[in-house]
Amino acid sequence: MMKKKLLTITLSVILAFAFTLTGCGEEAPIGADVTKNVAGVEYYHYDPADFNAMCDELEDLATGDDAKAIIETYDKLYAECEELDTLYSVIYVMYSTDVTNDYYSKEQLYSYDKLEKCCDKLCAVCRKVTEGPCAEQFKEHVGKDAFDVFAEYEPMSKREKELTKKEKKLVDEYYDVIEEAEKATYTYKGEDWDFDRINSDEGAELSMSDYEGYVEIFDGLQKIANDSAGPIFLKLVQIRNELAKLNGYDNYAAYADEQEYCRDYTEDEIRQLHKDVKKIAKPYFISYYNSYDEQVTSNMSTKKLLQTLQKYTAEVDELASSSCQQMIDENLFSIGDESCRQDGAFTTYIRKANRPFISMTLDEQRDFIVLSHEFGHFTEYNNETQTNILTDSDNIDLAEIASNGLQGLMTHFYDEIYKVQKDAAKRDAVGELLENVIDGCVEDEFQRAVYENPDMTLEEINALYAKTYSEYNEWAEGDPGYSWVYISHNFEAPMYYISYTVSALAALQIWNQSTKNFDKGVKTWEKFIDYGTYNQTYLDIVEKCGLLKFTDKGAVKKICRPALKAISTEKDYNYGFEN
Repeated sequence: MMKKKLLTITLSVILAFAFTLTGCGEEAPIGADVTKNVAGVEYYHYDPADFNAMCDELEDLATGDDAKAIIETYDKLYAECEELDTLYSVIYVMYSTDVTNDYYSKEQLYSYDKLEKCCDKLCAVCRKVTEGPCAEQFKEHVGKDAFDVFAEYEPMSKREKELTKKEKKLVDEYYDVIEEAEKATYTYKGEDWDFDRINSDEGAELSMSDYEGYVEIFDGLQKIANDSAGPIFLKLVQIRNELAKLNGYDNYAAYADEQEYCRDYTEDEIRQLHKDVKKIAKPYFISYYNSYDEQVTSNMSTKKLLQTLQKYTAEVDELASSSCQQMIDENLFSIGDESCRQDGAFTTYIRKANRPFISMTLDEQRDFIVLSHEFGHFTEYNNETQTNILTDSDNIDLAEIASNGLQGLMTHFYDEIYKVQKDAAKRDAVGELLENVIDGCVEDEFQRAVYENPDMTLEEINALYAKTYSEYNEWAEGDPGYSWVYISHNFEAPMYYISYTVSALAALQIWNQSTKNFDKGVKTWEKFIDYGTYNQTYLDIVEKCGLLKFTDKGAVKKICRPALKAISTEKDYNYGFEN
């Protein structure tokens, strides 16, 4: 899954509810040795002195009539921004494989800061070029769309830069405290319990013999994390709302919809989506609690995972097959289970190498689902034409369709991949897409309420989360509402979550098509890949690909019904819908 960083920098991130970072050095990862390079690119500490001097030179040229010098200087500066973008992607991959490394931690902060400041400075100077004597020649060189963005560009104020820097430091502080919280213990009846113990067979036995004690321990451990991470979130809410107001918006939620994610649906349509999804949430959770009694394990080594992906992408289409071969041949991935590795998975783009790259932490139960999801992003990146890093906008809603769509298509091969566990594995994969629909709305509704009421205390926020989640899942009634701190997107990528919902609604339609006519499902997925994600809008592309839009009356129910049926093992089950 993907998250927007800044400008057009994107990382795709698997939803992670818990963190397991305790140390390093267990088993060597498979794929690239990222301590040396990422996709053939080595990291170095960038000095912006020459860049700043060149920007000053372009600013002086902007009022003159030497178009050739303006264009040549702009091209050099643009190349430097691409270099910085590449360096940030490289150091973030390195950091994600060892979050305990102080150098990686400091350098990914430094690189992010320099990328943001350099791009901002160049855009501000380009605006002066659009107002100068050589504006027409400059427009011809960069293109009308880019020229129009430069012409309207408002450089970041000193206060915006300060706030953005504070925001990034708080996000990194969050990862530190949540890691420490994972090591905490809760004492019950004289015994210390940690997450490893409560999630083990011993914890399962306790839940059968002393359920109240089991709940007390689990809630106690979560409260430790909530108490540690919650105050960071309160600060982030204040910072982000101030940033939004500096840009003319009432709150950060409204700002993010328009400026960060370029959504072509309204806040009213999102709130209606919340209501529609609540209607399918009840039958989902009935199936979840009644049917999900078999634990699926991929039971594959990393090498076997890659061989399996290679075998079945060859049966999807040539684009997926060739991308997979390239990923393996060029070591464009790093997969491991070292405990110092950042939990989850993401796909990023190494611009200078013109290559995508996957970083992934192994999870025995979901390895193939995660890998096929991330490989959907990899394939989409591999098919994307180069974009202007300064001016083009990446539509995250569409990017997630590439990954979720392939995840659904891969269930076509689960009979062979999972054999005796095939039915349970299909329920897991399809159920996860339904879970994305629901979780996306839960987190979005929660976050909107927080940013619209930014002065809430941590206790009030916990109560809000508990109330919001219980409206989707009635079995969660009585939950204390601590668990939201484990969802990193609340801290690092606010207002992203609705993208999971809308992309999964499209992916479920691709999956449903593939169950009836596999080739038709593949062709629909290919259409999304061909349209790409840059400078596109979600509803427009969904319609062009021949799918239902969630804004159509009754669409959510119609889209989700086949999936709800697929995850239920009860023949006479009516999927919980009222007639």
